[in-house]
This record gives sequence, C-alpha cells and structure tokens, in this order.
Amino acid sequence: MMWVFVLSATEQGQADLLEVREKGEINWSKGYVVARGYGFVDPKKPRGQARLLAERAAVLDARRNLLEIVKGVRITSETVVEDYMTESDLVYQRVEGLVKGARVIGKPKYYRDGRVEVKVVLYLDSLAKEFGPREEPKQPKGDAFPPPKDVKGVIIKTPSGLKTCLYPRIVDEKGNVLLDFSQYEEVQNAWSKAVKFVKGKISKNTEGQIVIEASEVRGCDIVVKDKQQETLENVKKWAKYLFEAGKFIIDVLK
Repeated sequence: MMWVFVLSATEQGQADLLEVREKGEINWSKGYVVARGYGFVDPKKPRGQARLLAERAAVLDARRNLLEIVKGVRITSETVVEDYMTESDLVYQRVEGLVKGARVIGKPKYYRDGRVEVKVVLYLDSLAKEFGPREEPKQPKGDAFPPPKDVKGVIIKTPSGLKTCLYPRIVDEKGNVLLDFSQYEEVQNAWSKAVKFVKGKISKNTEGQIVIEASEVRGCDIVVKDKQQETLENVKKWAKYLFEAGKFIIDVLK
C-alpha cells in the first residue's frame, strides 16, 4: 500500500484504502482511525441535561471503541500495537493517553430510539511516533542521495491481499529485506506524508515515475523479483528524500 506526487490520491480519482471494523475504521490513505460511540437520552431528565449526559457517554464509549481498534493496528507484518502495550505499562499508558485525547469530529447524531452517536478520530502519525523502530535506524546517512530531477516519484504496485501497516518492507523472493520503512526517521516523524497508500489504479500518466511491480505479498511485506532489485537499489539511495517530499506511493490492487 504507498507514494503520491503533486496531486493527492483523491485528486487522481483513487479510492481510499479502508480497513473497516465493527465500531469504526482505519483509513490508511488519509492516515487516521475513526471510532463510533453511543449514549442514550434519559427521558426522565430535562432535555438539555439529558442530551449533554448522553453525548458525554457517547464520547466515552467512542474512545473505548477507539482503543480496541488501535490495539489491532499493524506496525509490521509481525507486530500490532497491542503487542507493545502488553510488554510495557508505560506504552499502555501512552496509548491510553493518545486515545483519551482523541477529538470528536462532526456533530452528534440523534436517533428516534433515543440513541446519540458520536465519532472520535486519532491520526496514525501519533502512533508512528510512539511505535518507531525498537533500535536506532541503521540506514547509513552516507547512502542518501537526492533523486535526479527527472524522477518525480515512485509507485509500488502490489497484488491483492497486502495487509496495511505503519512500517512495510520490500523484500526479495527469499525474504531478504531490500527496503525497510522503519529505518527512516522521515517515516516515523511525518508518517502520513511519507507513506501514501491508495487503492486501485494510479493515473495512466506515469511519466517521470519509477513503477515497481510486486510479484506477491506476505502480510505487509512486498515481494519483488530479482529483475526489480537494481531499480530498488537506486530507490533506496533516494528514499530519505522521497519520504521527506511525500513522493512514495503504494498502490494496492484489491
């Protein structure tokens, strides 16, 4: 799923890549998690007070649901947020703090049966900053070079089945890691800019774009054939600048 050039995914007519859950969704294209919560208006209380209490209850419910969704957000193919939370009380407290600070979006929606629905949002950027690489990035600074002026961006086209995660990897057919997103501070510090997941075909005009065709996917690892590796070596040299400029797209064909 990753990289948009001058235009946004929406402007190019691409569909957002959504991971729908029972009580909310993860929008991997726009980089946020939304959860719904419900409260009930007590008909025995004054109308204004009843609505206020119902909305407060709905916000609390939405944040509880948000926490459950966030726990399942994939960090890599092997890990999810909950893995980190289970290992460390400090991490658990930090995630809880992010969720408690999640802001309400839109207006409360009232139903005839007395329910009120509220939505809250948490941005994936904040999770990326909390769940960066467990070790210091190993990417040698001396290997970073700006791309040639005629290179406008990189598109990685993947077959269906790719699982979205904060830190994908590109690997060869033997599983050797060719490009690990977690090794770049640019991804951790500005995730939603550096990582662009889109769903469906990119614009037919790919002039100036480096297009890499994945042969298969393994979780959120993107597998490329040997003939693509030389191209990837160049992309790896330019990756720091491409991530920083928001020029990397993962196109998931679903």
